[in-house]
Amino acid sequence: MEATTRTTITEALEDFATHGLANRARASENTRKSYLLDLRQWAVWLGTKITYVDEITVESFTRYQVEMEARGYKLSTRHRKAAALRVFAHFLVRHYGLDPELLDAIVLHEVPEKDPQPLKESQYKALLFEAGQVKSQNKPEARARARSLALRNVAIIQVLLQTGIRLSELTALSLDDLDLPPERKGSKAEGGSLRVTRKGGDEKLLALNSKAVEAIRAYLKVRPQSQARSVFLARSGEPLKNRAIQKMFKTVATRAGVKWSHVHNLRATHVTYHLARGTNIVEVQKNTGHRNLKTLQKYAGVVDQYYREAMEKNAL
Repeated sequence: MEATTRTTITEALEDFATHGLANRARASENTRKSYLLDLRQWAVWLGTKITYVDEITVESFTRYQVEMEARGYKLSTRHRKAAALRVFAHFLVRHYGLDPELLDAIVLHEVPEKDPQPLKESQYKALLFEAGQVKSQNKPEARARARSLALRNVAIIQVLLQTGIRLSELTALSLDDLDLPPERKGSKAEGGSLRVTRKGGDEKLLALNSKAVEAIRAYLKVRPQSQARSVFLARSGEPLKNRAIQKMFKTVATRAGVKWSHVHNLRATHVTYHLARGTNIVEVQKNTGHRNLKTLQKYAGVVDQYYREAMEKNAL
């Protein structure tokens, strides 16, 4: 849409939020939210200098990036902000006729990949143990709530650990996405399946092993009554958000003696142990949703280290 009157940067951002981002089918909801937040911060910074789209120049991007560096923003943060600016600049060029040279002003910093940080077996077992602890409560209602939360937290950690899915995929899970086998008294739990929605909206059916099935089943028995179809709920009965799970995980990790760890370490642990124990790399790729097998190759060094440690520990 060609602008016939002067358009403010705020108006262009709203247009971008409605039309530009909506057309980015492969972008996750979290990516869209992050882009808009970064762009609105840039717009606030610009607001002290310019107001309209036709006033945007190369300096509008270069000076902002210089200031982000001067403020001490991490390289990964500056890369994310630059990516958001670049997507928006493409939108401005296409829909508002701005100079394509604006794109050259945005520097996408090369961010070196960190080595994966999987948890040791003793560490993830300590996480599960601490997540399942129920503080003593005097009132029956309080005890029931505490037990429900503990079983929920164990189920969350088990699902992330046993499947390797992303946190955003976990919080998007609906009860309709679960396919659990019938429970048989006196019999060992069997595996089931889990339907996840990947970035871009693709749906995948993943195997759910017996440990995850047992954890989910135990939680569903005490899950709060709610109109919400989300699997994991907050105390209020509302769907649990990413931030709430991250906060819960940090509390549990601190108690378990692995304060340094984050939710993402469960995903790294899943990949590392499955590759180390011989699971086909294509199957691991299916679980994690990585589009390129090369992404998983960065685990080679970590897997080799685990192999050497096992050879030493189990020496004949």
